[in-house]
Amino acid sequence: MHIFEDLVTWLYAHWVTVIVIFHISLSALTSLHVLLFKENERTSLAWIGLVILSPVIGSLFYWLFGINRIKRSAQKKHPPALKKDFIQQDLNIKFHDTPKNWHSAIIAGHAIHPVNYLAGNSVEPLINGDMAYPAMIQSIDCAKLHIVLSSYIFDYDSLGRQFVDALAKAQQRGVIVNVLLDSIGIGYSWKKSDQALKKRGVTTAQFSPITSLTNIRFINLRNHRKTLCIDGEVAYIGGMNVSKNNIVKTAEYPIDDVHFKVKGPVIDQISQVFIEDWFFATEKLIKFPRYFQNNKADANGDKTVVARIIQDGPDEHHNKTRWTLINALVCAQSTVKIITPYFVPDRTLMAALHTTAMRGVSIEIMVPQHSDIPFVDWTMAANYSRIIEHGIKIYKNKRPFDHSKIVIIDDVWSFIGSSNWDARSLEFNFEINLECFDRELNKKLTELFTLKKQNSIQITEDIINAVPLYKKIRNNLFRLFSSYM
Repeated sequence: MHIFEDLVTWLYAHWVTVIVIFHISLSALTSLHVLLFKENERTSLAWIGLVILSPVIGSLFYWLFGINRIKRSAQKKHPPALKKDFIQQDLNIKFHDTPKNWHSAIIAGHAIHPVNYLAGNSVEPLINGDMAYPAMIQSIDCAKLHIVLSSYIFDYDSLGRQFVDALAKAQQRGVIVNVLLDSIGIGYSWKKSDQALKKRGVTTAQFSPITSLTNIRFINLRNHRKTLCIDGEVAYIGGMNVSKNNIVKTAEYPIDDVHFKVKGPVIDQISQVFIEDWFFATEKLIKFPRYFQNNKADANGDKTVVARIIQDGPDEHHNKTRWTLINALVCAQSTVKIITPYFVPDRTLMAALHTTAMRGVSIEIMVPQHSDIPFVDWTMAANYSRIIEHGIKIYKNKRPFDHSKIVIIDDVWSFIGSSNWDARSLEFNFEINLECFDRELNKKLTELFTLKKQNSIQITEDIINAVPLYKKIRNNLFRLFSSYM
C-alpha cells in the first residue's frame, strides 16, 4: 500500500516530466515508423510535424489514419494456396484488334497488373439509377445459381427496400446470395439495410467492421467497390451506390451517375475480385459460376469490347490505377476527356496530364459545380489556376451533383468504375475499374461527355481572378491537406 502511495506522490510531483518523456518517446517511435514506411516525402514531413507539434494526439491520429496495415494483413490472409483461385494462370500478351500505337501500353499494362486483356465483351452504359436499377433488379429476378453484390452505400430507402426484396426472393428460390457492404458506407443508413437482409435470410458481411477492436485501426481504409455479378452471365460495375437519390427524375437531392452492364469473359475477373474481398472479410472461400457462352443471353449485344479489370487498394494492388492512367496518357494522340466528382490529383498524375497537354493533346475535365463535400470543392478551386496551364480545360457541370467516373482517350480507350481522382480513392480505398478498348463504347461515352458539357461553364482566368481574397485563402488552406482527402 505504501509503495502505491509513494508512486502516486512521485507521479504527482513529476507528472510534467513523465508526460514530456512519454511524448518524446512516442513521437520518436512514430516518426521512425513514418520515415521507414511512408513513400510520399511531403506527406511524411506533414505527419512528422503533426506528431511532434501535437503531443500524443498527433501520434494517435497517425496510428489510426496514417498506416497501411491492410497491405500486410492482406498478404497474411491470402495465402498462396487460396490466392491461386484469384489470379490469372495463363497470362499471355494478346493485342487483339487494338491500334498499334496502343500495343506498348498493353505490354506495360501487363507489367502494371498481370491480368489478361479479354476480347468478346459488351459494355452498355446505364445513365443514372433510372436506367441502372431496373436492369439490375431484373437480372436479380432472373438469377438461377448465384448472386454476389458489393456496395459502399446501401441506403434503406424506397429503392434499397426493392433491392432487399429482390435479393431475399432470390435466396428463397434457392439462389446463393452473398452481399458485401462497407462498414462505414452502410452507416449512412444506420446499417438498416444489412439488418433487413439478414432478417430475410440473405448472407451478408461487412468489410472491416469498425465495431471490432481489431479493425478500428483500418477505419481509414474502405471498400469503395460497387459490383453485381449474376450466374457468371451478366455483371454490373461503376460508381453507383444503392440509393434513391440516383433516380434523378424523382429524387429530392438527385445525383447523376453512370453504371455499366457487362457481358462476356471479363465477368470472371469482376467476380474474382468479389471472391477475394469476401475471403478477406469472412475468411471463407466461395465458388462462383464461371462465364460461359449463352447465345440466348448474349443475342442483344455486339461483343466487341476488349477489357480487363484493374483492382486497386492499400494492399498488394496499390497504385495500379495511378499507373494505368499514366500509361494511357502516354499513348494519347488527340483527346483526353475526364468526368470525375472529385479532381484533386497528386503531383505525379498532374505532371502526366500537363506533359500530355504539351504534346498538343486536347484535355478536358468535367467536375460538379457543387459536390457533396464542400472542402473538396474548395481544394479543387485552389488548384484551378494550376490545372488550366498548358491548355487544359476544366468545366463545372451545373447539373445536380455529378458522381460519374469516366476517362476517355482518343476514340478507342476508356476507363470506367469506382475510382475518383483524389488521394482518398487512389491511396486509401479499395477500388475496381474496367479498362476498355472499343470505338463504339467510346463514341457513346463521348456523346455523354458532350451532353454534360452543354450544361457546364468553363473555368477561365477571369473567373479564377474574380474569386474574393478570403475565399482564395480558405481554398489554399484546405489545399495543404489534399494528400489526405
